[in-house]
Amino acid sequence: MFFSRGRYALRAALRALAFGPGDQLLVPSYHCRTMLDPALDLGGHVAFYPLMPSLALRMDVLERIVQGGGASFKALLYPHYFGFPQSLTEVAAFCRQQGIALIEDCSHAFFGTSDLGPVGSAGDFAIASPYKFFPSEDGGIVRQNGCLAGEARLQPPSRRDWRREAKGSASLLKRWLVSPKPVVLSGAPLLLGSSVLPPPAVERVEVDCAPSSNYLASEVGLYGQYASAWIMKHADRTHLAGARRARFIEWLSVVEALPRCRPLVRELPEGVVPYMFPLLLDEGEADFYRLKQLGMPIWRWDDMAVSECEVASRYRKRLIHLPCHQALGDSEMNWMTLALRTVLSPVSADA
Repeated sequence: MFFSRGRYALRAALRALAFGPGDQLLVPSYHCRTMLDPALDLGGHVAFYPLMPSLALRMDVLERIVQGGGASFKALLYPHYFGFPQSLTEVAAFCRQQGIALIEDCSHAFFGTSDLGPVGSAGDFAIASPYKFFPSEDGGIVRQNGCLAGEARLQPPSRRDWRREAKGSASLLKRWLVSPKPVVLSGAPLLLGSSVLPPPAVERVEVDCAPSSNYLASEVGLYGQYASAWIMKHADRTHLAGARRARFIEWLSVVEALPRCRPLVRELPEGVVPYMFPLLLDEGEADFYRLKQLGMPIWRWDDMAVSECEVASRYRKRLIHLPCHQALGDSEMNWMTLALRTVLSPVSADA
């Protein structure tokens, strides 16, 4: 079923499981904030399981969490981070044994194959965010592969926003009729604005049991746009996959020679179509600031919930997400790689 965003598709999966007050959703400790929103919106709770440095889950700790948590664990959300399929055999067997629904999070992995088959086919449910791969305005998919008791029934989206539909169709028509022009990320020389970093930010820990500001009640139950579905159906997937893989390999060759960083993944297996290039910085706060100062289009998950997982705590500020989108031109890629070299070079380290 085709919703407007993956977060609302996840909500549909939880609703099919009758998730509500008193129930818990198991979520990885390294997470995007919107992964928590559907459970909170339905009045339930989230519990965090720890991860290994590779971002695979720690089965030994997961077993202790579930055994000590009673019967309130309704589902487990397991993502294929950055487009790399995770091993599912052990966690799928554990979830079946414990009566916990497995929701395969394919928001980063629209393509590829895990040890149990094509991504999205192993869990009781799978969710995906196709707009992260295709040039569409929106899109969130939920798929039901089975159910523990055979009683869960997905409810389809309930309404359409025709104003959004018209804007999406107009945007698609514009891209189709007007030749795209190269995007210039920066016309200025790559000079750091200042060698002096701002004072350290004062971090704030908040107790928040409500969905984030990115979770909009007005979009719950909203269909994905017709134009988005059309783009998904007619996109050149071979080109998309090849271009993303080529950019990922290019990033690998660039960061190999750079100090103060290391790639989270050092090779690109056949069939993997990456969403982003994850890079772990030695000096996350300072170098992230310098890259942002230059205008680099980078992201990190620094607003995640607090947990006891050391990996999530370390990755929160230090693991940055570099783009490898198929629409990136050579000039844009050259600018970004030069920016990364400028910030991480020994000269900038001494500045």
